[in-house]
Amino acid sequence: MSEPVNSTPFIKASSQDQYGKKPLESWTGKVVGFDSQKDQIENGWGWRYKVRIMGDNSDVDNVTDDQLSYAYSLLPTTAGSGGAYKLRSVRISQGDTVFGFRGGGGPTMIIGVLPRTRSTTLSDAPFGTKSGFYGDLEDNGIISGEFNEQVGPATPGGVPLINKSNRENPKEKVSEIGYDPNDAEIITDTQEKTNAKKNKTVMNVQNWVPGMPLTSELLTKLENAAGNNEIDPEFYALALPQAVKQGLIDGDTAKVKEVTNRLKKDLLNLKTNIGDVDPETIKEIQKELESASGIDMTQTIEDLRNSFNRDK
Repeated sequence: MSEPVNSTPFIKASSQDQYGKKPLESWTGKVVGFDSQKDQIENGWGWRYKVRIMGDNSDVDNVTDDQLSYAYSLLPTTAGSGGAYKLRSVRISQGDTVFGFRGGGGPTMIIGVLPRTRSTTLSDAPFGTKSGFYGDLEDNGIISGEFNEQVGPATPGGVPLINKSNRENPKEKVSEIGYDPNDAEIITDTQEKTNAKKNKTVMNVQNWVPGMPLTSELLTKLENAAGNNEIDPEFYALALPQAVKQGLIDGDTAKVKEVTNRLKKDLLNLKTNIGDVDPETIKEIQKELESASGIDMTQTIEDLRNSFNRDK
């Protein structure tokens, strides 16, 4: 086990060199490969890492990684001490550049890590940046690189993380809802304006395109428009899978609506000429639709006849 002989290395109650009473000095260094500190990484005491410190060590010295001393990680208050199970892991990887302080009779401390950038190149040199992947932790390509900067790594096929540094200028969107982006007045009616724009777009049958979200009201409007030959019945048929996906109707209801829609299309201008359609022709159409769908169309046709008679 890697636990120090003195498990409280920061406290010397009877010493004139109590930690922090003498000036501290800062340092920068590289966390060496985890293979050189395997005992600590897998079974160790606290959060410690072997570090090659710039100035103390060099690219050409004879000090091997396993001969280097450990530095302790000082955690923020948000990470917790472990008391009452309040804790967060330290996220330091091999090859990271870290910053800290030492002196005053205490241990060497790590207080921060310098983030890698997309231009960072990997190297096995003493002060090179190693890949952070170690042991069973493998690079599965889930994001685009080992770096952490303002424009963060992206999931392949996705987009980088959006933050203040790379988000789109909102002026165009502000103009779209009817405001002057250069106006200094405080805006108080955004909810009303955005709702009005949304309702105008979503509830207009002519503006709906397949794949867009639906409402029950819009689905009814599409159905009526198809029945009145205001839109192509095939267009209404494309709305049915979307309605099922959103839970507006179930699959059986969608099937009935689809077959009814096909019936209306086959009978052309149904509400004005169903009375003139030969009964045998209607029966043939009915039989064909019932055979294809497994749905009894008798009541549907009767409802359409009644609708026609009411509208005469």
